[in-house]
Amino acid sequence: MTPHDQLLIDIVARLRVRPSDRRELAAAVNLSPEQLDEAAAELRGFGYALDVAHDRIALTETPDRMIDTEILAGLQTAIFARQLHCYGTIRSTNVRARELAEAGAPDGTVVVAEQQTGGIGRFGRPWHSAAGLGIWSTVILRPPGPPEKVSGLSLLAGVVFAQTVEEELGLTVGLKWPNDGLIDGKKVIGILTELATESGNVEYAVCGTGINVAHTATDFPPELREIAASLAMAKGEPVGRMAFYRAFLRRFDTHYRHFRNEGIGPFLSDYRDRSILLGRDVTIQQGKKTITGRAVAIDDSGALVIRSGSDDILVFSGEATLHPR
Repeated sequence: MTPHDQLLIDIVARLRVRPSDRRELAAAVNLSPEQLDEAAAELRGFGYALDVAHDRIALTETPDRMIDTEILAGLQTAIFARQLHCYGTIRSTNVRARELAEAGAPDGTVVVAEQQTGGIGRFGRPWHSAAGLGIWSTVILRPPGPPEKVSGLSLLAGVVFAQTVEEELGLTVGLKWPNDGLIDGKKVIGILTELATESGNVEYAVCGTGINVAHTATDFPPELREIAASLAMAKGEPVGRMAFYRAFLRRFDTHYRHFRNEGIGPFLSDYRDRSILLGRDVTIQQGKKTITGRAVAIDDSGALVIRSGSDDILVFSGEATLHPR
């Protein structure tokens, strides 16, 4: 982030609290009144509505856009979004995050886009990522330790999402191991975590989250309308993307700091409580291999335990399909 970017963020943050005297605000951010006017004109270009009357300046409207002035204003995190890369249109936030991670981007770097043209889900499937409707985001993580310690990151992101939805919107989320969150049986979030290892330890992970926020049913392609929904559809009213995303990042930042030291263990109870698989008959697809049985547990490493006949099978990855009741 450049000093100029931080300046704009500071101006927006101050004006969110209350209108200000133009000269007092300029002095507070170390600008002349004329320089403040130039900054205000730049903010208007980003979609901010600023009212200036009798030398008072007030923020009357903020843009619903994935830009740093909106994401960072009021965001208080220790690790996440210290470096933030915002794009209007991008192929995939996960792909860009891997490029940045390979170039040395630090722990907690966030990549976010207004639209993805090649968003990817599990097993390389396309992820519908239209502009203005969702939160398409990836965070670069550098947790210490071997892959087996870090394998619970997707579960952690699911817990973060569920808790954020419950606290911010009062809705209940069901978690479908290992990477989906559903409301009323329809998918609202998909999580894709990819690891890079070196000498037996994790060099970095990229944890991508695609969150459907503002969609109506007709915003989804016809083939997704029966299985996908958005936060706004579930709530029955508009949901602010920026406020929700800031709450999500704050919670993820806090939980990730515990995860770095303690792994997924402290979060498994919350995950199990929200699991829609436990106690149900399921089929797990792992490439050409199929495992069928009852999901009886999620063990302390985050693996799903499938009881097939008299055998308990530990499943660390795969795609789960619920059998009809």
